[in-house]
This record gives sequence, structure tokens and C-alpha cells, in this order.
Amino acid sequence: MYTLADQVTAGLEGLPVPLRVAVMGCVVNGPGEAREADLGVASGNGKGQIFVKGEVIKTVPESQIVETLIEEALRLADEMGAELPEELRDLVPGPRVTVH
Repeated sequence: MYTLADQVTAGLEGLPVPLRVAVMGCVVNGPGEAREADLGVASGNGKGQIFVKGEVIKTVPESQIVETLIEEALRLADEMGAELPEELRDLVPGPRVTVH
């Protein structure tokens, strides 16, 4: 679990907004903790439930947890109006909407 947390921490380095991220390794107590964070994962049995603002948004294989958490963190930062560094801007998943 520490390796997963370290990978997520490294992937979020330089993110220009404060996010509370929970990386939990227990499918029993983990969901409660992950729901309290802006972004979280409760992992076990080879998969992880991804939470954004208290809601489960998807379940992914263990091999995709880090990538998915980073993508969702970038999406949250973008939604919060953060000015993402150019190297992170291209990593934001999904359609981008600009309001004028």
C-alpha cells in the first residue's frame, strides 16, 4: 500500500490546488475513509473503488489505480479553475468545456 501511496503522491506533485487524497488498502473500512476525501481509493482483491467527493465513480483493476487517481485529480483541478502547468494540461481526461 505504501508503494501505491508513494506513486500517487509522486504523480500529484506540482498540482496547483490543494486536494485531500485518501489511498486505502482495506475494502471494509477503506470506503468510509475514502468518502471523506476529495479523491480516494479503497483497494483490495485486485481492484480499487475510486471516489470523487464522496461518490464512487468507478471500479478499476489494481493496475489502473494510480493512473485513474491522477486523471481524476487533474480533472478536479481543472474544474476548480486551476492554471495547470502545460505538461499536466494535456493529461486531463475527457472533453474540456470553456465558458466565456
